[in-house]
Amino acid sequence: MKEDDLLRTVVEWCRYRHILTFHARPARTAQGWRTPVMGDGAGFPDLVMVGVNGTLYRELKANDGRLTPSQKVWMERLAIAGEDCGIWRPRDLGQGTIKAALDRISSKDLENRP
Repeated sequence: MKEDDLLRTVVEWCRYRHILTFHARPARTAQGWRTPVMGDGAGFPDLVMVGVNGTLYRELKANDGRLTPSQKVWMERLAIAGEDCGIWRPRDLGQGTIKAALDRISSKDLENRP
C-alpha cells in the first residue's frame, strides 16, 4: 500500500467518525513539486485529526519509510509539548492501531449527526 492510499483510507475513517482532518497537498510548480508553507512548515506531519476528545498529528509512511530530519524535529517538538504524535504505516491498519487511536478521539454521540 502506498502512502497516498493510506492517507485516503485514514481520511475516510475519520469522516465516518466525524473527525476533522487537515492535509496540505503539494502542487507542481516551475521548480518542481512544492507544498506552499510559511515559517517552519517543512516537515510538518502529513495529517492532523481533531476529534471531540483530542487531536492527533501523524506522519504517514510506507512500511519501510523513514522520517526526514525536519520531520524528526516536528515529532520531537510535538511530543515535548505533550501532543499525540507519531508515525502510521500500512501495517498499522491490520494491527488495529489506527482504528483504536481514531476511536479514542471520536465521540459516539456524533455518529448519528449529518
